[in-house]
Amino acid sequence: MSNENLELNKEYANVFEENIKLTCSPVAIKLLKSEDEIPEGIERIGEKIRHCEMVRKASYGDTFYSTIDEHLCQGGAGAIGLREMPPKVASGEHYFNLGRFKTPEIAKSTTDALSVISEPQWGIAYAPLNEANFEPDVVIIISEPITAMKIAQTIVYNNGEKVRPNFAGIQSLCGDALANPYLEKSVNITMGCDGSRKAADIKDNELAIGISKDRLEEVIESLKAI
Repeated sequence: MSNENLELNKEYANVFEENIKLTCSPVAIKLLKSEDEIPEGIERIGEKIRHCEMVRKASYGDTFYSTIDEHLCQGGAGAIGLREMPPKVASGEHYFNLGRFKTPEIAKSTTDALSVISEPQWGIAYAPLNEANFEPDVVIIISEPITAMKIAQTIVYNNGEKVRPNFAGIQSLCGDALANPYLEKSVNITMGCDGSRKAADIKDNELAIGISKDRLEEVIESLKAI
C-alpha cells in the first residue's frame, strides 16, 4: 500500500507542478492516532520546533514525524489535536495581551471560532507530497496568491459556488491550513499569521492553502481540465 500511495502522490505532485506556480513542494500531512500508524521508514524529527516550521521543513524536502514532545508552540499543538488547547489561548487572554484584540470579550469570540481538532492525536507525519508513502489527511501548499486563485478556480469549476476562505490572522498553518480542511473536508486559504511568518519564514508574498484528502482528487482533476 505504501508504494501505491507514493506513486499516486507523485502523480498529484506532478499535476501541481505543471499547472500552478509553486515556490516549494506541496506538503503531505497525516494525523497519527498511535505509534502503530507511523508510515514505513519515516524517522522522528530530532528537534523541538513549531508545527508551522515543520510544514516549512517538509516543503523544502524533509520527511519526518513528530509527537507533542517535539512541538514548541503549544497553541499550534492544541489546534491540531496533540494536546488540549492551553487555557490562556482558548480564553483569548494570550492574544488580547499581545494587543491583537480591542477587548478580552472580542478575543474570546474569535478563539471560540478557531478550527481545533478535538480528537486526540498521538503524532503527525510530514513529507513533500512527491515523496510521501502514505495517504495524506491534508495537503498544504505555501505559495503566492496566483496559486490560491488557481485552486479556487478548481472548486468553482466543479460546483459553481464561491470559495469562502476561513481565517483570522492567527493560528494560520495549524488551525486554518490543517485543522479546518481536516474537520470540514474542504479547501481553505489562509493569509498566514505573525507566528508563521516569523518562525517558518512565510514570505510577505506567500499564503497557505490546505486541501483535505476528501477534495484532493477533485482539485487535481479540475487542474488538468482547466
